[in-house]
Amino acid sequence: MARITAYMLAVIALALSVQATAGPPEPVLLAKPQLAVPAMKRIEVSPELAERVGRQVWLNETGGNRDAITAWNASEDFASLGIGHFIWFSQGLETRFVESFPAMLEFLRDRGARPPEWLDVTPVPPSPWTSKRQFEREFQSERMTSLRKFLLDTFGLQAQFLALRMQEALPRIEASIADRSTRVHVRRQFNRVADASIDLYPLIDYINFKGEGISAAETFPGRETGEPEGWGLKQVLLAMQGRSSEPADVLGEFADAAGFVLKRRIANNPSDKRWQGGWLARVETYRRPLDPR
Repeated sequence: MARITAYMLAVIALALSVQATAGPPEPVLLAKPQLAVPAMKRIEVSPELAERVGRQVWLNETGGNRDAITAWNASEDFASLGIGHFIWFSQGLETRFVESFPAMLEFLRDRGARPPEWLDVTPVPPSPWTSKRQFEREFQSERMTSLRKFLLDTFGLQAQFLALRMQEALPRIEASIADRSTRVHVRRQFNRVADASIDLYPLIDYINFKGEGISAAETFPGRETGEPEGWGLKQVLLAMQGRSSEPADVLGEFADAAGFVLKRRIANNPSDKRWQGGWLARVETYRRPLDPR
């Protein structure tokens, strides 16, 4: 026992002498902990519900005009196609908006839909139309009429794409937020709307209408702060502050918050004022469930 104690003392003495000559140990730098994004509960949307909501989105975008399933809106630099007016860019187009038509088309093809031969290409090619004038000149062309037929024939699948886009939105939004308490707030407000809405129409439509709100490009400098301000679902959820679970209260608050961020966008970019009436009328439809017929 005495020999073991002497040996241990010798080892300690040697270690102390090495430390004395080598200087203090280097500090250990610990990796900064990453803020975890909580798991999202899966929201199930039946094909029947998706189609009913998709029909309302189509009415919002086109007024029910079958020809308007292929459109080029005034003052825009791209085509808007399908029931959700998914946007499609021509080669080399630079814009602040996020393209959505290629992802929708791939979704349709993955589920067996076959687009016209000229469009059945992987990857999805750029839009062949580079200007509103060219688009309108070729509106009755074989290429355009075949595209309209394909989009009208795949109404239900496009509606399912809208529903999937809604399901995937919250994780994307949360991943764009560093502050945990803000993520919790956004999750709480999203769940309030999802629980209050029997058809999920407000969430599905707004994401299609104005996006998730996570792209830095989809912002304008704030009129008062100069800081980038967006207008997507993220900004709507951030503007909501309520806690009531009463459906009428929640849906009314969502409509109010959507109106707030859209009016802020107009204040930050006054040329958008021409859209104000239509935009605010659209968000008013979020206050009540869709007619089930």
